[in-house]
Amino acid sequence: MPNELALLIEHSDAAGRAVVQEAAVTAGLMWKCRARSCPTTYNRIGEPLCRGCGRDRKGRFLPDLQPGLYAVPDELWEQLRTEVVQHFAGEQGTPTPDAVTFLWECESRTEPWSFTEVVLHYGGRQEKYQTAFAGTEIAELLKEIALAVEPNYLDNLRIGLPR
Repeated sequence: MPNELALLIEHSDAAGRAVVQEAAVTAGLMWKCRARSCPTTYNRIGEPLCRGCGRDRKGRFLPDLQPGLYAVPDELWEQLRTEVVQHFAGEQGTPTPDAVTFLWECESRTEPWSFTEVVLHYGGRQEKYQTAFAGTEIAELLKEIALAVEPNYLDNLRIGLPR
């Protein structure tokens, strides 16, 4: 069904496209982005985030995803956010993402997340990013967070970055 919907939208003029998209929203095949400034107003039902602005269906930005059994202490979480923002501010050629996901790598008690590969979120788009966080303040904060929260098997950690 989504391929047929894409064909209908692609082959419609501007007026017809709006009618098809509204019908698709009503039928539950698409959802409409609630951000007024978003260039992408319609998204397919299987897409959890808007392709244009990275907000969810309720118009909120990509939230933090805290792993583990216990809550991350606020001061550690904010320190990590600050360090990640500073890291990307100093990176040439890599714009600051909307969020960064640290991927679960192993069952180590102090280093469960990868320090070499993370996922960057730009709007609804995701990119793998190769880096070397080992030996940085970010790695130290991730170790402290791991000790504090005791992450479970395959628990990724995502931190939203301010705009």
